Amino acid sequence: MEINLKDTLRRLRQKKNITQETLAAYLGITHQSVGKWERGEGFPDITMLPKIAIYFDVTVDELLDVGKSRIQEKIKQCQEESAKYKNAGENEKNLALWEEAYSEFPNECEVMSELMSAIYLKVLAEGFSSRETTDRIVSLGEQILQESNETQTREDAIQTLCYIHDWLGDEEKALYYAGKGGSFHSTREALFSFAQSGEEGVKITQQYILSLVSEAARKAAHRLAGKGDYTAEEKVCIYEFSIGLMKLLFPDDNVGFYGNYISEYYSYLARQYAATENAEKTLEALENTGKYAIIAAQERDGAYTALMVNRLRKNPAGNVQNYKGNACNLRLKELERQEYDFVRGNERFLEVEKQLIKNKSFAGDHK
Repeated sequence: MEINLKDTLRRLRQKKNITQETLAAYLGITHQSVGKWERGEGFPDITMLPKIAIYFDVTVDELLDVGKSRIQEKIKQCQEESAKYKNAGENEKNLALWEEAYSEFPNECEVMSELMSAIYLKVLAEGFSSRETTDRIVSLGEQILQESNETQTREDAIQTLCYIHDWLGDEEKALYYAGKGGSFHSTREALFSFAQSGEEGVKITQQYILSLVSEAARKAAHRLAGKGDYTAEEKVCIYEFSIGLMKLLFPDDNVGFYGNYISEYYSYLARQYAATENAEKTLEALENTGKYAIIAAQERDGAYTALMVNRLRKNPAGNVQNYKGNACNLRLKELERQEYDFVRGNERFLEVEKQLIKNKSFAGDHK
């Protein structure tokens, strides 16, 4: 277990507004000894620890920062268990895990953030069951912003608060939190891709490009198509744009997890063609939605191979989803839509359904 005396001792001394010489005189030692402790070059004799703790009105555990280390170890264990639940879409178990952690560590912002995320994932899966649920997310987010100085934790809270208020129809508050976000050009990812050299720089830049392109595709398909007053033909163009962006990154179809996204965009495309009862185009889009759902379901550890992403590796165990199963299950539910009744008996439709059923057994199995 890590002992962090040097930082704690320096912080306590500065908070008490005393010099190293003052502390040394109280302990009956040289100020050089205190200086060494604060540089991490040694530790006080064990018999001196209680006297130092009493002087600063803290416990010995607090002096050594052991209490914090224990908390961090417990949080890390929870995060490892949570990752497995999120990968399998086990929202209830994930939420119960962080509810328990929050009851034990109610003042830890990292735990608040994880609990906020767990509630949010459950809401995404089941919808807004009550105003009490959304109010709790907002309360946790606002508490994090008041108490946390950790950039990632604050950014996660800001993002979720913006999304929640947008879905609640409170545009003023959604815009307020949107205004707290960072600049597009000065994100960590953008700056790291600029500053890192060599092969690691290539990898970081590829990850940045992948994030940018996939996010642009999602913004087009979800936000642009959903916000604008577009005709069916215009929506077809938007969804084809999103699909085209992803295929620029993955021309070899070695898309791994991102097959979920492409499959989803093809399903939106199929709905537009079905609305006009264009059987050929509807079936073509459904065939593609099935194809990419199956690719995502069969994802395994390995490297991407396309030029723009070939330094990156697939990590199915690290995927997060708010539903049980895989994309095949989602697409099977999609096929139940009434719009597809006019092609439901078609051999091509039945083959898509057959292949999705066959491959839904991959759900959550990334051995």
